[in-house]
Amino acid sequence: MTTAVKINSYLLILFMVSLTNGVEVQAGWPFSSSEDKEAKWAEKASRPIGSRQKYKFGQLWPPYPRPTGPKQHFWNKYHHAHYWPHPYTCEDRAYVKDIMERQIHNGWTDQTTLYAYHFENEGNKLTEAGLLHLRWILEHAPESRRIIFVQTANASIESQQRLANVQHAASEMAGTQNVPSTMLRVTPAYGRPAREEDLKYRAYVGSILPPRIEYTSGGGSAANGSN
Repeated sequence: MTTAVKINSYLLILFMVSLTNGVEVQAGWPFSSSEDKEAKWAEKASRPIGSRQKYKFGQLWPPYPRPTGPKQHFWNKYHHAHYWPHPYTCEDRAYVKDIMERQIHNGWTDQTTLYAYHFENEGNKLTEAGLLHLRWILEHAPESRRIIFVQTANASIESQQRLANVQHAASEMAGTQNVPSTMLRVTPAYGRPAREEDLKYRAYVGSILPPRIEYTSGGGSAANGSN
């Protein structure tokens, strides 16, 4: 019996055994198991798309960064072309959502911060505007964003005074058990005191000039089509 006939007989026996037993037969070398084939195809599918960068005649072709590993398989090229731009759109959407989430987080952090102009110069007690802003945080900020930030002062003692005054005012408004997390925040002030803005607005209104075109009521004339 020749070698080819022996191999064919061996394969036939394996096939019949797999049919009768209802299990998959995995042959060793020189045959590959299904797990090995799946691993090879998974490696091919993970290769980046596009042409590869090559080194010829002392130069890189093309000169800008490109993949340098093995080329894609034909089936993987077809899959990328058929379902383009998936899955790259998913990565772009995740990137945009991450930026938006950071902007939302920074916005809520700014809205729940008590800045230096919310405190008095002596004693670092909350002003009336500071108390109103603190009440807004306790009543209107979502529970997931209800964290009170306090801008730090120039001295550590003053920062601790501000923090203690805020915690005391919050406990009087909402009760000791309902006081949210309160922490110091090193940040510049992005706004101005309401009193300063009010003075600017009043000065602006007071500097408005009267109308230059004076209006006098009277009868019409022939020039505008009246009798």
